[in-house]
Amino acid sequence: MSSEPLVNEYEFNDQQNRLIGDLARKMGMVGFVIVFFGAIQIFQAVAGFISTRNPDRILAAAKEAGVAEPQMKQLETVLTSGGWMSPIAMTAVAVGLVGLMMVMMGLWTQQAAAGFGGIALTKGQDIRRLMDALGAMHKKYSLIYNILWVAAIMSLVSLGFSLYQMWLARGSA
Repeated sequence: MSSEPLVNEYEFNDQQNRLIGDLARKMGMVGFVIVFFGAIQIFQAVAGFISTRNPDRILAAAKEAGVAEPQMKQLETVLTSGGWMSPIAMTAVAVGLVGLMMVMMGLWTQQAAAGFGGIALTKGQDIRRLMDALGAMHKKYSLIYNILWVAAIMSLVSLGFSLYQMWLARGSA
């Protein structure tokens, strides 16, 4: 026997259950689409990263497309310099990270949708299901919140660095 007292849990009415159920269905579809596009982005990142390991294929395709010789030399320099830290490799890694974040946010959206859907479908568990859905949404929005802070800090650092570079260039002119 449980030591917790039996308490009548709040139960949403039929109109509220329809609204919550509709929200759950739409959130579930949005979550699926976000996961789908995140997975595509991860696939593109892996393909892009692999292509940076074999620049000859890219150079041959560019030559076949009629890219002029000066641009071919620039492309070859970009593709072969930097190794793992080349701009193209780093772009592929960044695209993959964005895809991973999309997958995570899509899964959390689907978890929240399942919690909201459970509210509409069950009796006597509405508050527990609501708290499950809110927990999944809290994870999603905590990630977005933290990403925004990092982006704001990086933007300020980038602005400061750009202003400093302009100041240096102006002093040497």
